[in-house]
Amino acid sequence: MTGSASPQTADIETTIRERFAPVALVVEANFTPDELREAQRSLGALMRDMPAGAHIALITRHPALIITALVGHATIRTSDDDFWDGFFTAIGVDADQSFSAAVSAFAGDMLREAGLRDVASLRADDLLPLLDLHAGLTPRTVDALVDVIERHVSAGRAPSGTAILDHLTEPGFGHRHTVLPAGFRVLLEQAPDIAATFLARICATLVASVASPGEWNADRLTPATVDLPPTILAAVSERLERTAFLSGDTDAAALCSARFPELRYDAAEGSLTVIVPSDAAATTWRVWAGDAPEQVAVGADEAAVIPVTAALRECVLVSLDNGARRSVPVVLPGDPVVLFAPDGRVMSRHRTLPAGHVVALVPNDAELLGADRAAVPIVETRTGPWDGWLLRTIDLEGHRELTVHRDGRAGQTRRVRPAESPSIELPEPLAGITTRDGDPVFGERPLVDLPAHLGDDVKEWRVRVRRAGEIDWLVDYPWAAEDYVTSADPFDGVEGPLLGRYEIVVSDSYGLDLRRVADIAEGLDMVHEPAVRLPVDKGLTESTTEFTVDEGLSVVDETVEFAPDVTELITTVSAGSDRLELVVRPPHALVRIERSGVPAAWQTSLAELDVTAADHHRLAVYVPGAVDVSFALLDGNLEIVREWDADGRSGAEFSLATRGVADAAKRLVSGTLVALIDDESGETDEAPVATVVRGGDRTVVPSVVVEDSLINEWMSLDAAHAEETSAPADEPLLDPAEAPVDELLTADPTASLLALADSPVSPDRVPAMFIRSGLAELPFAPSGRTAASHPNPYIGCMLAMSEIADPSAPDRDDVQSYLVTRGGDEILRLLASGRMSDPRTGVFDRNVLAVDAMSRDQVDMLFQHFRIVPGPVLDLDMRTSATIDAFHRRVDWMADPVSLEAPRHVNTMLRDVRRSSPEMYDLIAARNEALDGVDTGGNPWMLLSMQSMCFAAVARLQAHGRLKQGGLTDEGRAMWARLADYFPGMVSTDVLMANAVAVWAAALARG
Repeated sequence: MTGSASPQTADIETTIRERFAPVALVVEANFTPDELREAQRSLGALMRDMPAGAHIALITRHPALIITALVGHATIRTSDDDFWDGFFTAIGVDADQSFSAAVSAFAGDMLREAGLRDVASLRADDLLPLLDLHAGLTPRTVDALVDVIERHVSAGRAPSGTAILDHLTEPGFGHRHTVLPAGFRVLLEQAPDIAATFLARICATLVASVASPGEWNADRLTPATVDLPPTILAAVSERLERTAFLSGDTDAAALCSARFPELRYDAAEGSLTVIVPSDAAATTWRVWAGDAPEQVAVGADEAAVIPVTAALRECVLVSLDNGARRSVPVVLPGDPVVLFAPDGRVMSRHRTLPAGHVVALVPNDAELLGADRAAVPIVETRTGPWDGWLLRTIDLEGHRELTVHRDGRAGQTRRVRPAESPSIELPEPLAGITTRDGDPVFGERPLVDLPAHLGDDVKEWRVRVRRAGEIDWLVDYPWAAEDYVTSADPFDGVEGPLLGRYEIVVSDSYGLDLRRVADIAEGLDMVHEPAVRLPVDKGLTESTTEFTVDEGLSVVDETVEFAPDVTELITTVSAGSDRLELVVRPPHALVRIERSGVPAAWQTSLAELDVTAADHHRLAVYVPGAVDVSFALLDGNLEIVREWDADGRSGAEFSLATRGVADAAKRLVSGTLVALIDDESGETDEAPVATVVRGGDRTVVPSVVVEDSLINEWMSLDAAHAEETSAPADEPLLDPAEAPVDELLTADPTASLLALADSPVSPDRVPAMFIRSGLAELPFAPSGRTAASHPNPYIGCMLAMSEIADPSAPDRDDVQSYLVTRGGDEILRLLASGRMSDPRTGVFDRNVLAVDAMSRDQVDMLFQHFRIVPGPVLDLDMRTSATIDAFHRRVDWMADPVSLEAPRHVNTMLRDVRRSSPEMYDLIAARNEALDGVDTGGNPWMLLSMQSMCFAAVARLQAHGRLKQGGLTDEGRAMWARLADYFPGMVSTDVLMANAVAVWAAALARG
């Protein structure tokens, strides 16, 4: 049983081990199918020459060869027949069960001896799962993965590996994960960086085969150009030869050459924005990037920059021209962090982080911890773009992982690359200069920083560059690491000046896949004068941009001048035959004022503040680079009447409630509201932001016209009630005869509810509009998955409950996941049983009464934690936040005459609820129990939680046909709407809870 190996097979073992030296999985060694077959032939020859039963000797001497042959069969086999039968046929020997048993028993030892990774759990019952892991992706797995990518793109989603993983692994939507082939799921779990790289490269190759079929055809695909192992590339090529990607789906194919919106942080301006790329045709988008949706008109071949003004789970953009929907993930409630590279790009949660500086947008009460809960060093802290959030620059050097901890809960653990990892260093972008698609432009070449290597061996990094979209590399060069950090020019050998869009890649394995796409105009520089354009009477301060260029580069307009009413201009830079169009948009201030019935939009002209108007809300100014902004009211002689600090800040956006300004200006014939702007240099500028008028034009035409008749009706209703809701507290605010059902808005309740959600009506006024119209008393029909995934979680959950109650409705798994992630676990509990886990939480109780004597600032500080991260709307944090908002307006409510009439009306309705639904009555009774020991006679506002729930119970029981007696009258509807004017968050929450119980009761009645 001794046997001997031939020199040839010994050489094969040595050669294979050398290829395994730098890798952990067999697939990383880049074997071709022919090389795998050769390994099988060599193993077969050895087994035929070895004495019978000499399995241990064979395993001891040739572990790498055996592993390669086994993985080779797992990789290239084409049938589902017994693995071992096929294996022995492939190596050309008779089946030998004792050999199979020995290999299975010693697989772990063989892998370790060959320097490869062993996962004992994957071979506990069968060796094949472990072999499939080492195979990377088998042809059948590749085929199934291409199907997944096709379905993803056909659904209108961004055709990228990151977008696919974001969608399929979204927390709370675990059922989506199962559409991924099992082989890829195992790879994603065991080697996430390699799995993400393979998916990204497969997706990019498929997309390029559609966008540039002449260049990216199967004949030109090589492992070097597409960065895929030969076995995986062969499977992709075979699939493309068999069936073209997205064959016959012209709409989906068009997405392969389209750009999708991106989230980006601008460090210079301190802003978080969504970049909407340019399109050949002008497009109007409805965008959810803050508290209320706004409509954004984007001209042909123009990009749009939209500030993200609130902590959102996602920014959603819907085209009003073709219905296309675009979603940009922002913050996950269970993992409240957004990570940015120094150049402002969002860093995917599916990739390892660099062992250096990273910008983290986190709540101010969050901890950033490494392994073993070690604190991660904070290099710099800046005010975040949202209330309660900070931008922290952290240093991950020396840390293996990063986890955000908040309120005792840990978010996703992100891996950190080893310290000995390269980085692509982009220079500072040219301020105020972008491409047509809104991408930054760099006037210098990027560099690649290569880490110091202290070992005796030679460490090489592969650095490559090509023009974006092209298949051939301009540079493909190995750089040897030194014993100190070195900066390499990735364009080494390419004559300048560089002009265009380039892809830069640095790697040493599939696990390290560093890529950047940069628009470069090498040798271009400019100066804006002034650095930031501020408002003036007729627009913005006049501005000049002076360009300078190095030899070989030319610009059409060396001087670009901006009139007060012009914010951006186009020029072109050239180098030889290369041309790049530039959008010149000097940094400038913006103004926005909120008014009922008119979409709020950023503008460069001064806002108009009418002191006689009743619908005063808020004015905001956005000033790039501002450290602080305060406001002053000037009279006609430019004398100061009154000054205010900003009462809200979000990054470079500062806001002020306009009611106080209007009150201070009532005796003025004319006046101006100015902003006093402090910049980083310590200087202060003054700029007008609004003119104060008396009896201004109330028929202001918004910059974007809303063409939906239902949305216009909602806006009209909002404007009609603005005076009522803003009248002085000592005046009667309603007449029951003036609260009839709006017949236009109630004719199709589901369509009307969607229109309300899509309207620019402020979210704080939506609940009152919902009630005033009569819509709150009507049922809603299943309306399709798109409606049940609405960006407004209150309305989306209302529609989703209609979907989930219908057993025949499609996509029930997605609808249920939406309800949990946007509504919370309580909403499913109510739908399933009509009960809450504890209905006495998140409402007015003795704890609320305990803070009655505190100031508003003290209360806000005490409960700030509940407001920072918006979670599911029925979670305790969100319900508590709504209750605190109600607490702050308790005095206003008690000064309203309606507060004296509401208890009588509620007592009448309570009897109707008790007769109709014990479960609904129990919810209300529990709120009464929470008041045990509270003097409600002396503090009648403490009954608000109970009163709100009672109104909601009657309306939703009535809507679902479960109210046995009574119902909302015009008087009751008007009272409830007035309650919603004061307490919109509390009312919205209670409507959802009441609807869930009513849906459950109706389903139970139907059996």
